[in-house]
Amino acid sequence: MIIAAAYVRVSTDEQTDYSPAVQLEEILDFAKKQGWSIPKEFIFTDEGISGRNAKNRPAFQDMIRQARKKSNHIQYIIVHKYDRFARSKDDAVLYKALLKKDGVKVVSVKEPIPQDDKFAVIYESMLEAMAEYYSLNLSEEVKKTMHKKAENGEWQTAAPFGYRNENKTLIIEPKEANAVRFLFDRYAAGVSMFVLAHHLNDLGLRTHRGNLFEVRTIQYILHNPVYKGYARWTPNEKMKRDFENPNTIIRKGNWEPIISETIWEQVAERQRQEKRTYYPKKRSNTENLHWLSAMVKCSSCGRSLVVGPQYKHGGFQFQCGGYSHGQCKISHSISSKRLIPAILNALEQVAADINVLENYNIYRETPNIKEISLYTELLQKAKQRLKKAKEAYLAEVDTLDEYRINKRQIENEITELETKIKDLRTQQYKPFDHNAFSEKVRSVIQILENENSSMDDKRFALQSVVEKIVYHKDIDNVELFMVDK
Repeated sequence: MIIAAAYVRVSTDEQTDYSPAVQLEEILDFAKKQGWSIPKEFIFTDEGISGRNAKNRPAFQDMIRQARKKSNHIQYIIVHKYDRFARSKDDAVLYKALLKKDGVKVVSVKEPIPQDDKFAVIYESMLEAMAEYYSLNLSEEVKKTMHKKAENGEWQTAAPFGYRNENKTLIIEPKEANAVRFLFDRYAAGVSMFVLAHHLNDLGLRTHRGNLFEVRTIQYILHNPVYKGYARWTPNEKMKRDFENPNTIIRKGNWEPIISETIWEQVAERQRQEKRTYYPKKRSNTENLHWLSAMVKCSSCGRSLVVGPQYKHGGFQFQCGGYSHGQCKISHSISSKRLIPAILNALEQVAADINVLENYNIYRETPNIKEISLYTELLQKAKQRLKKAKEAYLAEVDTLDEYRINKRQIENEITELETKIKDLRTQQYKPFDHNAFSEKVRSVIQILENENSSMDDKRFALQSVVEKIVYHKDIDNVELFMVDK
């Protein structure tokens, strides 16, 4: 009995697709007439997935893997039409070549090609080229349709905060709409986006993706004309936050607006005034220029304290990144002139008193890490060899005796490697020399206090003994998490 596999695919962008049930019924009928058997486990279906990219089709990829296994004895893959297999000529050629090496052919119910006919090669290539042309043309037609809908003011995407999708238009969500009105009213009255983000988060509101509100979320809402009843669409690109893209189409929609044109103009005017003194995308000249960057964490939310502007009297401001974006409720602002002495004082206590180290759970990052990685890689390769040895036996390439010998040797190798890795990991956490670590901390302090030390030298030195630093604003204290690299 000849074994075959069935592949069924339907996409969301094609109106002429046969349903999965119809495709499968005709494939099974075709196989029956040929005298071929299709086991249930060899029926593969991708629904709502485009044929443009084979890598994005999980059932297709699984089918290729199963068809190439000698133990499955699959000789044919049956599709309703060749464009179900692939709409990209490159994909069609690649995967058919792979299958051909394993003696597997792809056949079509609706487009039968004599397998022994030389003309079949040309005919099949023509079908593949036509499928790719159809796909590219369909993509262009979809873009044209979307452009036309944008010109007509039709809504085409997921509903924004304040609305829900219903009957191809937008319907107001009362609770969210009230929050939108509040944002526009308060911002027009002079309240900052930062304060507004905090307020919505305090009310327990979340975005449609379940995230906290932050400054850029509020900025996007205040720039979105959907709330005054207009659709916005930018051809061939994502909107991002380029609110003045000349290619963007804005047209009157058919849904109920949440805010009036008057309040929209008031908000827009304030944004124009702020833009005169605000330079978007301009990064702070202190970014990544401090040896404490990303090392100090907020005790409230766990985010890093970001290096801010330099004070007139010297030193830099550190502030919780989450608080700056409206996602953390507690300000952790502190000057580097206070933060650095506090950190040095904590390090000096560790260096001066060995007993202080007893209060730290110090993780040791020993040279064994590289050795563990090496043995782990060898272990994975040994397991792959064991798997291939079994496949060779099942494919009747090796005899049972040959398989037993290979299996025994590889399993012994795996056992030795696993034992070696276990021993190395045990050594990873052995007690270390407290006196030597204290001396190491003293040398780090010297580097940090040396004005001639570069930022990179200070950062490298600190990271050799400290994993992270947590700043507790409520008790005005720093907590060091030590590491021994």
